Amino acid sequence: MSATLTAMPGVPANTPTAARAGRALWLSLAAGVAVLVLALCATFWGAADLSAGAVWQALSGALNNGSGSGDGNGSGATIVWQLRLPRVVLAIVVGMHFAVSGMLLQSALRNPLADPGVLGISSGATLAVMLFLLFNVFLGAADSSRLDAYPVAWLPAVAQCGGIATALLVYGLSWRGGAAPARLVLFGVAVGATLQALAMGILAGWGSARVEFVLSWLAGSLYGKDWQHLYPLLPWSVLGALALPLVLRPMGVLALGDDGARSLGLAAEAWRFALVALAASLAASAVAVTGPVGFLGLLVPHMAKKLVGGPPGRQLPLVLLLGAGVALAADLLGRLLIVPDEVPVGAVTALLGAPFFLYLMAQRRNS
Repeated sequence: MSATLTAMPGVPANTPTAARAGRALWLSLAAGVAVLVLALCATFWGAADLSAGAVWQALSGALNNGSGSGDGNGSGATIVWQLRLPRVVLAIVVGMHFAVSGMLLQSALRNPLADPGVLGISSGATLAVMLFLLFNVFLGAADSSRLDAYPVAWLPAVAQCGGIATALLVYGLSWRGGAAPARLVLFGVAVGATLQALAMGILAGWGSARVEFVLSWLAGSLYGKDWQHLYPLLPWSVLGALALPLVLRPMGVLALGDDGARSLGLAAEAWRFALVALAASLAASAVAVTGPVGFLGLLVPHMAKKLVGGPPGRQLPLVLLLGAGVALAADLLGRLLIVPDEVPVGAVTALLGAPFFLYLMAQRRNS
C-alpha cells in the first residue's frame, strides 16, 4: 500500500503520514514557544515605565510569598498582577475562542471565508450585551461610564443568548428542507448587518457620557480588563474543550460534502447545526469580554491549514496556539504603537486580516 495521502495545502503530496504528523508536532511546539515569548513580552512591556528588574521582582516576590496578587510589593506588583497578567491570559483565551470558532464554521459551511461575523454571531452577541448594559442604566443598577460598574459576570451568558439566538434565526430563515451552506452565509450576512445597525442605533441614543467606553468595547479591546473578566469566561472555555474531541471526526467528514457525509452514515444537518452552535458559544462568550475582534477567526484556521493540512485533529493544536499568539501579538502591538494611548486589538487584527481576506477573494475568483 502507498504510504502517501492526498495532497493538502502547504504539504507535498508524497509526504508520508508520519512525516506530516511530525511536521505538525514541531510547528505546534514552535508556536507554543512563540506564545510563551509573546506572553513574557506583554508582561514586561507596557505603557507604565517599569524596568525588567522591577517586573521580575514583582513576579518572583509574589510567587515566593505564595500570593498571586503581589500585595506588599508596591505599585509595580499591582501593575503586573492586576493589569498585565490578566490581560495576557485573556488575550490567550479569547484568541483561542475566536480561532476555534472560525475553524468550526469553515468546516460546517465548507466556506474558507467563514468566521463568527459571517453568520451574524458576533453582531447578535454585541447587540445582546449592549441591550443588557443599557437596561442596567435605565434600571439604576449602574450609573458609571466604566464597564466594571456593570455586572460583568453576566456578560458571557447574555452574549451567549444573543449569539445562539442569532444562529437559530439564520438557520430558520435559510431552511428549505435543509440548511445549505450557501443560504446560511447569505442570510447570516443580512441578519448580521441588521443587528449591527440596531447596535449602532442604540449607541447613537446612549448618551455622550458613556459613548467612549462603549466605542472602545465595540472596537474589540482588552483595555482595563482584569481577573473578574476572565472568571466568567472560563466555564465556556471548559465546555468548548470538552466538546471539541466529539466534533473532530464529523468536521472532517463534512468536508466531503453532504452526500459524501451521508454515505458514511453521518447526519450532516444535525452535525452542521452542532458545529454552528458550538462556534456561536465560543465566539459569543469572547465577544462579551473584548467586543467583536474581526478577522481572527478567518485568518488563523487558514494559517494552520496552510502549514500542516490534514484532518481537523492535526490542525487543532496549531489553531489554538496561533489564535493565542495572534491575539497576544495584536494586543501588544496596539499597546506599544502610540504609548501612552493604545490601538484596540480588534483594529490591529482588522489591519492584518483585511488584506488576507482580499487575497482569499482573489484566489477564489481565479480558481
